[in-house]
This record gives sequence, C-alpha cells and structure tokens, in this order.
Amino acid sequence: MKKELNKNGFTVVELIVSFSLALVIAVFLFQIIINLKNLYTNSVTKTELVNIQSLISRDMNKNFKKTITNINDCGNKCAEFIYQDGTSDKLEIGDNSVMFGNYKTKLPEQSYIKNPSINIASSGTFEDKNNSLLIVEVPLFSETLNQEFNIKIIYQFNSNKYNLNSVDLAN
Repeated sequence: MKKELNKNGFTVVELIVSFSLALVIAVFLFQIIINLKNLYTNSVTKTELVNIQSLISRDMNKNFKKTITNINDCGNKCAEFIYQDGTSDKLEIGDNSVMFGNYKTKLPEQSYIKNPSINIASSGTFEDKNNSLLIVEVPLFSETLNQEFNIKIIYQFNSNKYNLNSVDLAN
C-alpha cells in the first residue's frame, strides 16, 4: 500500500523564490519613492529660488523707474539707493537672506549668495543722454541643484548729471 503525500502546502524552494521576488519588488519601489522625494525637494527649491529672483527683480525694476541720484555704502553687504524724490531703498545681503526695500526673504537650505556686486559701466560722453549703466548682480546659488539663479538689473543713467559709484557687496 502506497502512502499518499499531502500536496496542500508549499515547498521550501517555492517559499524562497516567492520571498526573493517580493524583496526585489520592495527594493525597486523603495528606490522609486526615494527618487520621487528628491525630485519633489529639487522642484520646491527651484520654485523658491525662481520666486525670490522674480520678486526682487520686479521690486528693483519698479523702484529704479525713479531717478537714482546717489548710491551709499551702508555697511557690510549693504547699499542704499537714493532717488531724486528724496526716498531711498536698501539692498542688504545676508548669509542666506536678501532684502530690498520692504521685501526680505530667506533662501532655501543649501542655497547661498555668490559674489554680489554693484558696478558702473560707461558707454560714452553724451551730454544730454543716458551714457552709463548701473549693473546690480545678486547671484543665488543652490548646491542641491548645482544651478545659479541671477538677479541682474541694468539701470541707464546720465553720468554727466549723476555721479553714481560702484559699491563692494562682497565683504
């Protein structure tokens, strides 16, 4: 008489193969989740830096429609723009913040400001025309994205009327 085997369970080999396949699928899903998290973090950082770049550029362009009569060095990484109507705005650069006028913002993590500058470029000696450029640059750099987001404003003025000077913002 033959003894019948119980064929209702799984063999050890089948269990090992099943667990191995489940483990491989879990590892791939975990990698996908990590990649999606990094993608989300990078897009949030990029959005924040683009917003900062846009808002400060907008405010500077709006305020620079007035005539700038003087630029003063107001301390460490600070410049004050004085307008013909008697008002003024300060551009202050912190370790991880930027302020222009009433707008102040903090940069996202692993982002910093790289060599800000205010320079003058002369383009001629026309007496009644704008013959010089005031160039304000505030490069925002993200280590996470390895990308630079420049705030760059160019303002035309007549150097025969207004003697604007460069300000060292790097210190």
